Amino acid sequence: MGGSPVSCLIRGAGLLCAALAFGAQAAPCPEEVSGLISPQHLIMATNPTLPPLQYVTVDGQITGMRMELGNEIARRLCLTPVTLSTSFAQLTLGLLEKRWDVINTGMFYTAQRARLMEMIPYEIQAISVSLNDNSARHPTRLEDLSGSSIGVEMGGIEEHHAREADQALRNAGRPGFNIKTFQNVGIAFAALRARQVTAVFSIDAVARRNALQGGVRPVLKGLYPTPVALALRDPALAQRLADVLENMREDGTLDRLMAPYGVSPFPGRITVSGPAHPSDTP
Repeated sequence: MGGSPVSCLIRGAGLLCAALAFGAQAAPCPEEVSGLISPQHLIMATNPTLPPLQYVTVDGQITGMRMELGNEIARRLCLTPVTLSTSFAQLTLGLLEKRWDVINTGMFYTAQRARLMEMIPYEIQAISVSLNDNSARHPTRLEDLSGSSIGVEMGGIEEHHAREADQALRNAGRPGFNIKTFQNVGIAFAALRARQVTAVFSIDAVARRNALQGGVRPVLKGLYPTPVALALRDPALAQRLADVLENMREDGTLDRLMAPYGVSPFPGRITVSGPAHPSDTP
């Protein structure tokens, strides 16, 4: 098959690509970036189902806070950013198979993932619980939703914590949750608006966005705060990106980028944690 490595990758994987080439770059550029699967391109994969953090616009463009973050990292390294859309289930496999350089999808940091990939915690996300606007319930803690149906995105940390809370309720002799999983969080909120579930667990920024769209309201927020990370295969490239993110933290760019979305940067110095960078982070 002919074409550039990037175009071959996109055709072979059958993925939607949103490639953004910057104009004139600030000079001088840093030294050559090693570890890329395609020279001069930073290829990032995302699962664009979490507006406003990562999503597809009506005209097919992948956008959101994390795309802005990835584009700024690429700009500082004088690279062309390329964002690929794929399912969450394919993200880790595609990284290990060298189909992309970076997973940029708001992946929660876990020790298990850090044994497989180089991870750079840069953001803190927590979970909100949302109800319908006209719900008569006014819970002040998770236990107040005992016996309720809860909608969550399948396989995410929201489902993990919902099942954890469900088990805690049952262990205490109370009715647990009736947990209903959905392919993505947008479908979960559609089910909430249709009154097919009582509540939805989602990350704070997504709950806030859905509240602005109307029909639902977050009643609990800031639950289970957890670091969110970029994930990479190549240790040297991971270190370069961590250095860029640390510079962005120090010069205030990270705060300015995240603030409009109600997102908080990772506290303290941004470093790599993974097979080649063992640490106690986070």
